[in-house]
Amino acid sequence: MRGLIRRDRRYSRFVSAVEPELVSRPRLHLFARVPIVGAADTPPAPLVVCIDPSGDGDAEATRGSLAAQTAGPAAVIESPLERALNDTRADWVVRVAAGDLLAPHALERLGQAVTLAPGAAIVTCDDDALDRRGRRHSPRLRPGPSPDLWLAGDPAPALVAVRRERAAAEMTATATPYRLLLLLGGPDGAGQAHVPLVLCHRGTPAKAADSGAAAEALARWSPGATVERAEGGAARVRRPLATEPHVEAIVLYRDRPELLERCARSLLERSTYERLTLRAVDNASTEPETAELVARLAGDPRVIAERDARPFNFSRLAGAAASRSRADVLVFLNNDTEVISPDWLETLLEEALRPEVGAVAPLLVYPDGRVQHAGAAIGLHGWAGHPFAGLAPEAETPFGSPLDGTRNWLAVSAACLMVERRKFEQVGGFDEAFAVGGGDVDLCLRLTAAGWRSLCVPHVRLVHDESASRDPLAIPAPDFEASRRSYGDFRTVGDPFYHPALTLQDTTCRVRTATEEVGAA
Repeated sequence: MRGLIRRDRRYSRFVSAVEPELVSRPRLHLFARVPIVGAADTPPAPLVVCIDPSGDGDAEATRGSLAAQTAGPAAVIESPLERALNDTRADWVVRVAAGDLLAPHALERLGQAVTLAPGAAIVTCDDDALDRRGRRHSPRLRPGPSPDLWLAGDPAPALVAVRRERAAAEMTATATPYRLLLLLGGPDGAGQAHVPLVLCHRGTPAKAADSGAAAEALARWSPGATVERAEGGAARVRRPLATEPHVEAIVLYRDRPELLERCARSLLERSTYERLTLRAVDNASTEPETAELVARLAGDPRVIAERDARPFNFSRLAGAAASRSRADVLVFLNNDTEVISPDWLETLLEEALRPEVGAVAPLLVYPDGRVQHAGAAIGLHGWAGHPFAGLAPEAETPFGSPLDGTRNWLAVSAACLMVERRKFEQVGGFDEAFAVGGGDVDLCLRLTAAGWRSLCVPHVRLVHDESASRDPLAIPAPDFEASRRSYGDFRTVGDPFYHPALTLQDTTCRVRTATEEVGAA
């Protein structure tokens, strides 16, 4: 209870001290694109508001919030959404449940989003809840369009704007905002635009996503894929493997034989996938114990032992090893990791072999079970960082939980990164300008630019000691300059898969404080 009180007080301070700056200009997140920050006077498109009486909320309270709008509705219809779509010829309809309240700037910001994203079919936003005294709490801050995460069952958005003709074509008697989010957003997220602002205050309880919508969407987009329940209650999409490609794990090491042995043994002895090889690349080891270990490992026909004694440059060494591989799929794996999920390769392959996917990574945890990596957000710590790091996997934050489902990110960590070799080669592999840090983010950005999204799959876990074999602070200055060039506006304007209301100072996914700069938001 004490933790909940602290969070509510922090959110109250955010609402009074930070939110006014965030709402001062329209901001829009599209799939894997630099956020759009528009001028404050961007003209909003006219919107018809549908007050849906499906629940038992007080429609009068909702009407009252409409009267306080900075940009009023073109019309108000009180009926279920499917009927409202037939009762108007307006281009855009906003659906709100009776009893929920719109923030004063809600219709203005949604209408501006329609103006700024003319190709969108659905515009979503964020919401929080009201207690009996009208105090705001429990914000739900969503990333930008994330089609893979939405399939895991995101709670139904409380406030959405839909393009009437497109929504009417998908509407059924049992349609829900969640179903429209999936079908109008589309498999590539191109139909969705997200306004990263709390524009709705829930006066009625949040509803769980309807369980059949994900299955319906998958039936259209990925025949053969199924939905099952995973840890934490999130949906898990399973995609049967049609082939059994050759997978090669590339591990670089310099001495620390105890780490290499743990990594190699867990990889070879715990993995259930059969077409697996390990390419162990020795970067100038000198300890006799290391040579003895490698000699033993090399007795396994699945192990390729090599030596590359050039000065350490991860991108150069890993890229050279990859160029010697003939495997279909590459896994770049740190020597301070340990496999704990026997079917980890099969699960990652389900995603990595999809034609629209590039880099795939698992949930990485510290030895004590806390999250080390659940994806990477650009701009965190000023460069790039790992949201949720340091938290328990089941921890709940305003940004959700690491276990919410497979998440879309701009980048994932090369501590354990799977990618089809042809995709890796097509974008030019790792950039050798990155000697120690940032090369994985750069690779993922180039994969994204080529049309291949990055994913973190929390249904697979590996232990990662994080920099047990190398000083995490020993990142050379040229790596930062290379990152500056590569990350570009994602670093300064924002990451579409993170949220401008969240702190960039640490990885807790807490809301910003008044002392933090809002920046371009």
